[in-house]
This record gives sequence, structure tokens and C-alpha cells, in this order.
Amino acid sequence: MIAVLAERPIRGVNVVILSDGREVHIDDITTVAEGQTIIDDLDGAILGIEDQLAYDDGRNGPVWRKRAEMALKKKRRQRPGLQQRIGELRRAEKRAVQPEPVTSRKDAKRKAFVDAAEELLSPEVFTEVWARAAERMPVAFAEIGGSEG
Repeated sequence: MIAVLAERPIRGVNVVILSDGREVHIDDITTVAEGQTIIDDLDGAILGIEDQLAYDDGRNGPVWRKRAEMALKKKRRQRPGLQQRIGELRRAEKRAVQPEPVTSRKDAKRKAFVDAAEELLSPEVFTEVWARAAERMPVAFAEIGGSEG
């Protein structure tokens, strides 16, 4: 049942309404650039609503204010899902551009483990784990010939 709900387009949850009125399903975003354009549009809408609320002198009435606050809440809720999609696309593009040569079966397992961890963990946690590994084994993380590993 949950999988069915995730697939169904729901405005304000997995469907972003752009400032020009177009609707974009988050799963239909195919490139990082497209995702960044959409998140920029979303950020602009959030800032616009915040400005309207900040400069509201009460003439618009309580109904308008409530609707504006609800719209702001919806826009803010869309941002994390959109950021997650951009992160997924960024990792996929990175993997497509840089297929790393695997020298052994053991290296292939390690690479698969690191890739899976990067997909499952938040960027902050992944970076923290990477830094801790570098502290424990600095020789393994030392740059060789100007390339990073």
C-alpha cells in the first residue's frame, strides 16, 4: 500500500508546482541542472511568500494569511525531497562519468560497499565516516601523483 502511495502524484508532496504554473513530478527530473533550476524556482517562491507575510499590514485579512502560511509550509516540505533527488542524480552522473578501474575482487567489494554507503547515508554522515577513515589510515588516503582516491 505504501509503495502505491509513493508512485501516485500528489501536489505539494512529490509534485512541485513551478512559478509559471507547470507541474513537475520529482521522479521525472532527469538531470542535476534541471533539478537545480526547479529548486531555484522553489526557493524564489519561498522567499516571495516570506516577504509577503513579513510585509502584510493586515489588509489582506486572516484568511489570506492562513492560505499564505499553508503555501509556505507546502513549499518548504517539497525542498528536502527535491534535494534528495538532486543528490541521487549527482551521484549517478558522477558514477557515469568516472567508472573506476577495479584491480581485484577485494577492491570491487570495497568499491561496492562505499557506493552503497554513499547512497544510503546522508552526505554529512558519509563525509564524517570518510574523514574518520582518513584519520585512522592516513597512508591509504594520501594523494598519489596528484589524484584523489
